[in-house]
Amino acid sequence: MQARDMATTTKPPLPKKAAAVKAPAKRVARPRQPRKKQASQPPRRFWIGVAVLLGIALLVFYVEYFVVKPKPVWPEGHTIYGVDVSHYQKEIAWPKVRESEITFAFVKATEGVSLKDRKFKENWEGAAGAGIIRGAYHFYLPYLDPEKQAKHFTATVQLQSGDLPPVLDVEVRGRKPIAQLRKDLKVWLDYVENAYGSKPIIYTGYHFYKDYLAGHFDSYPLWIAHYEVPRLSIDKTNTRKLSFWQHTDNGFIGGIDASVDCNVFYGSMRDLKSLCIP
Repeated sequence: MQARDMATTTKPPLPKKAAAVKAPAKRVARPRQPRKKQASQPPRRFWIGVAVLLGIALLVFYVEYFVVKPKPVWPEGHTIYGVDVSHYQKEIAWPKVRESEITFAFVKATEGVSLKDRKFKENWEGAAGAGIIRGAYHFYLPYLDPEKQAKHFTATVQLQSGDLPPVLDVEVRGRKPIAQLRKDLKVWLDYVENAYGSKPIIYTGYHFYKDYLAGHFDSYPLWIAHYEVPRLSIDKTNTRKLSFWQHTDNGFIGGIDASVDCNVFYGSMRDLKSLCIP
């Protein structure tokens, strides 16, 4: 028998199993959570404004209750108090002025031949509305015609029963000879007295009165300014009709934010009313 060649055959190696590739995990859709809304905050400017207003309020409170304000020291022996005002005092709360024991007030009306105080009407009506006895004054300029100045005043001021007489405020001599100044003042005084039927009041400073007016106008009610003295250095006599003393130009009164001239009257309330226009 012929023998068969038993040839050893090598089997080819089996291919390696490929590593299993993992499929990407499927994302599970989750429901979106609603975003929490941030609380809306006021803008920065708002807080700055609040801080400013708070600061102003604190300042006003401090000034009102803790700052000691100067007050007028009324001279001894007088009980009737008053003020005189113009546009320099700005806005005036007249009811508060009345609450500060102010009985009378002089209000600037005119100056020279054309100027009208821009607060005259407001102050004139405000004083009367608060129950304050009122008077109006004219600031005299010696280099202008006295009659024209008198006409300017009378055309501006309508005096009524119960008002104080008209006032001539003379503080400046200018270059006029003193004799001529006195004549001119008499022109103004006569014209105004005829217009209202009431003798005008003359306002002036203590030294101006002593130097130029004393003995010449003493029959007129006098209103004298003299500051920082315990008493006025001239007296009321039978021939000198001293009526008012302006004792300070730096007083402080409730209802008036600025400093103000303060005055006292020589006499009683009955005397003051008897001086007024009937």
